[in-house]
Amino acid sequence: MADYPTKQFLGSAQTVINTATDIAAAAFSGAPSANFVNNDATYPNAPLALAMAEFPDWAAAPVAGTVVELWGLLHNTDGTDDDTQVPSGSASGGARYFGAWAISADDALQRRTIVISLEGIIGSMEVAFYIKNGTAQNMNNDGGTSCVVKITPFTYGITV
Repeated sequence: MADYPTKQFLGSAQTVINTATDIAAAAFSGAPSANFVNNDATYPNAPLALAMAEFPDWAAAPVAGTVVELWGLLHNTDGTDDDTQVPSGSASGGARYFGAWAISADDALQRRTIVISLEGIIGSMEVAFYIKNGTAQNMNNDGGTSCVVKITPFTYGITV
């Protein structure tokens, strides 16, 4: 019997947030730059994704161990209708929690990656992602430095 090790198969990254607008402490970001669609040409309906974020700068060094959270509002949940109440201010509205990036005590670029579940997000469903700045410092996304979030769907399988 042959031994086929499990491999990770990555789809294409989709930029879902790219903002030069500052995000206040304990507040949500504004509208996403694009919705995530789980229809990668090679690996459609992937069950998981890498969520990579770049947080460019802070008003001052944040406290180590605080987090920036990833939230999403589902679109086309039944083929046409969207979940309602987008995140605003410090309220999550109708968005669902996807995960969080731990932040270090550095007033500098911080790039982090987490794994998130895409279970149930298939077919024509889309996700409008938002982030919540859970630190006590404003995230400074200006002067040519933007906050960026990219979602890369992936699955596991074997190669024979």
